[in-house]
Amino acid sequence: MTKESATAEAADIKEWKSHPLDDYSTAIEKLVHHSFKTVNTNAEAGGVRIAQTNGTKLPYVGVRTLLGHGIDVLMDRYEGAATSRIYSQISEVAQGRVEGVPPLELAHIQQSLALIKSTSLVQSRQISPRVRQILLPRPDGGYLSVTPISAAGVSHQLKSSALAHNQMIHELRKAKDESAEGFRRITLADFPIGGAKPLNPGGMVFSMRAPIVGKFPAMASERSRALSLHYYGIRNLRLPKGMQAEYVSWRNKHKGMVEADQTTRTEHANLISRMVQHLLRLGADAYELLQQNADKLPGGVLLGAQVGHLEAGLIDPDRRTTNWRYDAGSALARRFAAIERDDTRQYEYSQGEINAIAGLVRNSLK
Repeated sequence: MTKESATAEAADIKEWKSHPLDDYSTAIEKLVHHSFKTVNTNAEAGGVRIAQTNGTKLPYVGVRTLLGHGIDVLMDRYEGAATSRIYSQISEVAQGRVEGVPPLELAHIQQSLALIKSTSLVQSRQISPRVRQILLPRPDGGYLSVTPISAAGVSHQLKSSALAHNQMIHELRKAKDESAEGFRRITLADFPIGGAKPLNPGGMVFSMRAPIVGKFPAMASERSRALSLHYYGIRNLRLPKGMQAEYVSWRNKHKGMVEADQTTRTEHANLISRMVQHLLRLGADAYELLQQNADKLPGGVLLGAQVGHLEAGLIDPDRRTTNWRYDAGSALARRFAAIERDDTRQYEYSQGEINAIAGLVRNSLK
């Protein structure tokens, strides 16, 4: 180590400020993995500590999975910044500091930390309305309220690992080692948790301010869309809002009397035909995509058995039998009659009008 680096390292070690042993015990008993303050700094102080015995091995990164793999996850305070100094020193010891620490205090902190790592803790009088709550359905018909809480210690592990990874790449490139080409730098973002005073939510919040930035899947691939059509048909079988509004406006203008005269019946037939043709175009687009990916579809068929009768005929022209056209006419007539919501409908549909719409639909499907 050079003289300059030794001097810089010494300057990074803050002077130790001694506290009574009972103060260390009280502070350590309040250490948690998950703090409410990291979700919302205005939330009531509280948090959750996970015992090492609750660790588990799963392919995810979290407090329990890291503990399950024998990795020590640093804990943090859930109180405000007023007690930050004593917690800062406890954290330094937890991370291996021994230099400048009085032996009695060092031993006491280490023993206290080892003791609480075997205990779990939930510090909360009630769930603050300032933290998120998700309701998950239960088999009995009720709900389980879940509150997601971040863990600064996990962020610390991720940030430390990312920085070490990037430093390795830097050293390899500096040495002109060709193996550097096999690695990619990990990008870290700047996420301002804690506002103007990051120490308020916790002493380790600075690690949370540097989340990993990754590229995640964007729009589904063509193959994924084809598989979706194969299994489910056209999920969003909807008419454009403009087309719906035009039909509702026209019908209300005629006060629901769409069979009044020949001119009205012709206008009605044209409107219904336009809506049917739009749905057929959706079917034609889906059919073309399925044909292009036919070799990737299971069972050697374009559409799975679970695709609905109406959707299957709109997509596959070979399924548009006489019976299908009759059924499609009835089904689409009901859909068109439901365009205008019950609470806004000005003129109710008679069964005769729905039958007339069904006939117009069948004529448009020929």
